[in-house]
Amino acid sequence: GITLPDGTTRVTYLKPGKRLVRVVNEGYNEFNTTVTAIAGATEFVIAQLAPLESKNLLPTEIDYTGQMILIPAGEFILGNNNYLPNEQIEQKLYLPDYYIDKYEVTNTQYYRFCQATNRSMPTNPWWDEKYFSNPDMPVVGITWNDANAYANWANKRLPSETEWEKAASWEAKSQRKRIWPWGDNPDPRLVNINTDHPSNINQYPGGVSSYGVQDMAGNAAEWVDSYYQSYPGNQSADTNYGTTNRVVRGGSFRSSFEDARTTRRFYHTPDFKADEVKNRSWLIGFRCAILANDPRLQDFFKKRTSK
Repeated sequence: GITLPDGTTRVTYLKPGKRLVRVVNEGYNEFNTTVTAIAGATEFVIAQLAPLESKNLLPTEIDYTGQMILIPAGEFILGNNNYLPNEQIEQKLYLPDYYIDKYEVTNTQYYRFCQATNRSMPTNPWWDEKYFSNPDMPVVGITWNDANAYANWANKRLPSETEWEKAASWEAKSQRKRIWPWGDNPDPRLVNINTDHPSNINQYPGGVSSYGVQDMAGNAAEWVDSYYQSYPGNQSADTNYGTTNRVVRGGSFRSSFEDARTTRRFYHTPDFKADEVKNRSWLIGFRCAILANDPRLQDFFKKRTSK
């Protein structure tokens, strides 16, 4: 077509019949319509392009009962066909905007919850009789129900398995997954694994995911709000699938690099087993999430802007 000085585009010598008209301009929504070309006639199409909604309306980081990172809406790929059967079959999924805790819930944060709700802190793990006196270490020894209760108290919730994996693995700009949150090379300088003790949050800032979320590999393993079930289309047999076991993600400080991959799936009963309680072999902690359009968060935004 020929674009005239007034912005009109003239298309000539079209054969009669239906034609799709598509108008694209950067910063605007695409315009599509259909016209029927008649021999010897002139058809006019007025394209009104609506501007794209701003992608920066939501803050990328907020302090909402702890620092939280925005995971922008969009598609990502859940699972990995190149690894274990329970990580298959890869699924392309769309998730809306949501926030996830930048760090794992700490001993201090969980202690405040216990004080407010008349609960008791867990017993110290066998490997550190003063563990819970370390304020900035991830709380461990928390059952799924305890983690869920904390999330509700904090006006959040536990992340779904898909939310957790996107925040840990997805690289939005290149539309690819990372094997570990920081990339595809197993670098021990970036993560607390193969050790005998958790580390303070923010001790491995180089190991963040592409979104800036920390400790999604190693340190404390993490509860999510999903039952351990097969992905759609996965025909592998696993007697542990069902509505009893909960998914645990991220591996712990005792894990190998293999077990700390972003798509690696573990499971656990909501409560700890008798031998775990007896031996105080605590490895599991958690972090929280919340949808960006959750009314509780919208109230928070309104109060923040009114100050």
